[in-house]
Amino acid sequence: MAGPNVSKAQMLDLLGRLASDDGFRTNFEKNPASALSQIGLSADQVKIFLAYHIVTGKLATKAEFESARKRITGQDDAECLCMIVPGVKLDFRAYR
Repeated sequence: MAGPNVSKAQMLDLLGRLASDDGFRTNFEKNPASALSQIGLSADQVKIFLAYHIVTGKLATKAEFESARKRITGQDDAECLCMIVPGVKLDFRAYR
């Protein structure tokens, strides 16, 4: 069985809600399948996600989820900082 194919946007949504939404956190603890469907996962994705990622017990703190969300969000920033933008020099003197 392959791991769940979850988009980065869906993961950020999940982490963001677990970091800030008390109602979502309560729903996730009681019925993770329902909570995962709220972020747009299909029934198949939910089933696979639960098989791979759900550990019974108490949820991590809001701060821990926010930290994870920031790490994932910051990946784009680091990738952009490493990108080299080509410089274009236009010289119209030859056409005068």
